[in-house]
Amino acid sequence: MNIRNVLVPVDFSTASQHAVDFAVSFARKCRAQLTLLYVEEPDKAEKEDANPRLNRLLEMLPPGGSDDLYVQTRMRNGNVEDEIRAAIDEEHAGVVVMGTHRHGLIRRLLGGSVTEDLLRKMPVPLLTVPADAHLTSLTRILFATDLTESSREGFRYALELARTLGASLIVHHSIEPIPISYGGSMPVVDDPTDRKLLMEHVRHKLSELESEGSSQQVVVVSEVTEGAATGKIVSAAEEAGCGLIVLTIHYKGLLERALLGSTAEHVVRDAHVPVLSYPVIDVSNPIEEKIHPRTAMTDPSATT
Repeated sequence: MNIRNVLVPVDFSTASQHAVDFAVSFARKCRAQLTLLYVEEPDKAEKEDANPRLNRLLEMLPPGGSDDLYVQTRMRNGNVEDEIRAAIDEEHAGVVVMGTHRHGLIRRLLGGSVTEDLLRKMPVPLLTVPADAHLTSLTRILFATDLTESSREGFRYALELARTLGASLIVHHSIEPIPISYGGSMPVVDDPTDRKLLMEHVRHKLSELESEGSSQQVVVVSEVTEGAATGKIVSAAEEAGCGLIVLTIHYKGLLERALLGSTAEHVVRDAHVPVLSYPVIDVSNPIEEKIHPRTAMTDPSATT
């Protein structure tokens, strides 16, 4: 895997410190350089000396624990989101690591956090680390898939990441009905024949992924659950002791996003382990649609 630079935007919060702690280990395993970034608002940048904040960036690194890493610090002035995206290009970042906070509904409706905003439009994978994350070894990774063609690209990324980290990969697929807000009803697949056919197709697709993993010398184990995808994904990762969740994500409209969110965004908010969101171009073709015209993922704009 060619991740040359791991970019970590920080605001000196507890969440940022968790992100740095994880990023140090992640960059070391990927043999990548580590870049710590602080974005200063323009009005403050003109009045305050930058040296104290540069020193604080270095203080976020573990004492003597990053001697084998090439670490650089960067300070930029301007809009946080714009400057992070500019830094991605200029530093040739292969992944961005950011801490997340728990925000309520009102905050999300008003715009959410910087991390969540970037989640919807990041050009490279975004690895989010909860402030209360249970950081464990990266020996097991869970990849959540809806078995669309677009999620296949995410699977290949997760597979390469697992090989780089020397980890096993759990491929998780959750079958859930279309909610009423999308014109569906519960349950969608209520015919025994349809359900059996659906499960056969799902198992067949998952077996293909297992075979692809075997050809890449990565242990891939698949599992199927039924129910709300977010809860099933988070629970499966915790029960298996996974140190990382990987999923694919793409964009959606502002109003729909504010009112309904997406499976990916809910997983990022609810998970107690780091989550890597891999951006893809969507191809809306859930495997369930081949079995039943009204069967699909809960959120057609996030491939999980």
